[in-house]
Amino acid sequence: METTSQAQEAALYTKENPLVTKVTDNYILNKEGSIKDTRHIAISLEASGVNYIPGDSLYIFPENDSELVKELLNELDLDLSLEEETKRFTEEVNLTRPSSKLFKAIAEKTGEDAKEIQSSFDGYNSVNIIKETKSKFPEFKITSNELAENSSKANPRAYSIASSLKAHPESVELCIARVEEEINGQMVFGLCSNFICNRVAVGDEKKVKVYIHKNDRFRLPEDPKTKVIMVGPGTGIAPFRAFIEERNSLRDSGTEVGADWLFFGDQRSKFDYLYGEELEGYKEKYGLKIDLAFSRDQDFKVYVQDKMRENSAEIFKWLEEGAHFYVCGDARRMAKDVDQALKDIAAEHGKDPEEYVKALKDEKRYSRDVY
Repeated sequence: METTSQAQEAALYTKENPLVTKVTDNYILNKEGSIKDTRHIAISLEASGVNYIPGDSLYIFPENDSELVKELLNELDLDLSLEEETKRFTEEVNLTRPSSKLFKAIAEKTGEDAKEIQSSFDGYNSVNIIKETKSKFPEFKITSNELAENSSKANPRAYSIASSLKAHPESVELCIARVEEEINGQMVFGLCSNFICNRVAVGDEKKVKVYIHKNDRFRLPEDPKTKVIMVGPGTGIAPFRAFIEERNSLRDSGTEVGADWLFFGDQRSKFDYLYGEELEGYKEKYGLKIDLAFSRDQDFKVYVQDKMRENSAEIFKWLEEGAHFYVCGDARRMAKDVDQALKDIAAEHGKDPEEYVKALKDEKRYSRDVY
């Protein structure tokens, strides 16, 4: 049972005062043969008093790679002590995604065009930019203060929570795509995803700083008997794993719960069915309805919005019965395509698509967690 002191302590965990804790689990969800590296990460909340609700997010404070920081400091004129600079460039400055301000600062010192510098250094981290600039301009110098002032901050990164406290009372779980790609001959590593996936050892005490972000606009229906439709390809599965765990826990307690319908998609079913065995178990035990779209399993691409259109009549029936509709994932393409598919389904059944979707939103039956 949570004590008063625990509740008070939990309320203090914010961006300014995060919970310092440890990673308790870290494994790759993709099978061998996938071109992706998607991780299941569990973070301890033991004795913290921290609470969260499915739909919430967890912010993680990233850190730069220690070797990259050492390499950087060798290239700078330091304004502070080595210890202070190491802390600053480990925790406060984003070295993997240089700011446009840095290219302007370099242009002022070298007389070159800032836009041309930025274009030529596309994909470069701050260390390699400084090294290359020094190679071309041997007299080029930059101080640690100048670099810090002209760089992006290493801000905490939000991840949708992929667990229910009912199922995991002392931890918070995440589904994270580790970012690693080659641009312009340079390996580009996502700052936070590589920190949490590759640079924090499981069980290391006080290595991770986190805090919960409440998201009251992305919640399960108040009435558990309400049906829910969830569309979450890739890491968009995260909040829906939390939704499903929450509702299954209610079912186990004897509560009457409405049907759950998940639309999930990724590249290949053999390698990229995230939480596949778990979800198939829920299908067998709890009647979870699942429609899958693996884009590269056939000659033509199939996406979650295509599966929605294939199930147009039943989706419309569920919505007419009061079902809630949720989307999580890429805002630029997937979420727009899903929104259009929903409008197409409404139009197919004689409804004005804009008015129908607007009504769902007004009734808080259409919620999106997109990024």
